[in-house]
Amino acid sequence: MVTRMRKGALATAPIALALALAACSGGDATPGASGTGDTGSGDAHVIGFSNSFNGNTYRQAMEAYAQEAADALTAAGEPTELVFAEANQDNNKQIQQIQSFIIQGVDAIIIDPGSATALTGVVKQATDAGIPVITVNDGPIDASADNLYQISFDATAQMKTLTDYIADRMGGKGTMIELRGTEGDAFDAKAHEGVVESLKSYPDITVAAEIYTDWTGSKAQSELAAVLPNLLQQYGSIDGVVTQGGDSYAAVQAFQQAGADLPVIGGDNRGFFLKWWANEAPEGYDTLSVSANPWDGATAVYVTADILAGGYDIPNEMIHPIATITQDDVAQYADVADEDMATPTYDRDWVRENLYHQ
Repeated sequence: MVTRMRKGALATAPIALALALAACSGGDATPGASGTGDTGSGDAHVIGFSNSFNGNTYRQAMEAYAQEAADALTAAGEPTELVFAEANQDNNKQIQQIQSFIIQGVDAIIIDPGSATALTGVVKQATDAGIPVITVNDGPIDASADNLYQISFDATAQMKTLTDYIADRMGGKGTMIELRGTEGDAFDAKAHEGVVESLKSYPDITVAAEIYTDWTGSKAQSELAAVLPNLLQQYGSIDGVVTQGGDSYAAVQAFQQAGADLPVIGGDNRGFFLKWWANEAPEGYDTLSVSANPWDGATAVYVTADILAGGYDIPNEMIHPIATITQDDVAQYADVADEDMATPTYDRDWVRENLYHQ
């Protein structure tokens, strides 16, 4: 069931489960390749979608929501063709793919940037060519232009909220592990700022390790398994784990594998973690689960369509809301599928009402 949350809805309200659909494309952009299949007419708006990475369920869901929005626009009489390109964490490859979109003469380019600075030059090439650029999810990037629009999460505030909660549950003292995303990524840098800002108020908490996981469970589990024995020997226990997403249940598994007491582990709204929390966690286990919202892929498509249509006062910088799940909410997700994400979904009117009037 999809819940459309209108302006003013609380992030902690019951949240609809959204299936993390498979990515619409797994490789490089192919000139003329369409996610919609049969909208390749000359009247269609062709939008390049440059994704710095699509190797986890969050990014795959983001692409799927983007495709859903493009299909909805097409069905409503606004033919929209998406061309996906994934750079697999290679900034140079992402630059080349964006340059390919420019050469193809697409109508607009949506970018989930792998770097806040590396793409500045190629974004300027696109905007100078008269192609609107819309960044989404990661960022904002360090660039400006009249036709550059940036949709980002307040990753700093998100991670400060999560870290504050975990630090309070720890009693303001003890040892913490920070699971990070991809080294050099703009979102990761902002998220880390939130952790640092929070811990200024908790001088008795020691960060035992910062571990990059690429927001993937397999890497998180293997990296944690490699360092936990030494950390436990050095500190005696680990009392808290803050996570950015995609790795919360992996942290649970790593501690179980090590035979160690479970710390307070921040959740990431993934089915793996939520199902464990609802069904298997020790009685009374209390934490907070937060995540960026992969529906921002659809948001970016709707914003792009309005830019191309004209007639809307669209700000150059927009903040997308995150999703939060508390202990009071988690029972709803007892039967969630492993790969599902709990996330609110919206509609085109919500985008206009909430993002254009911030």
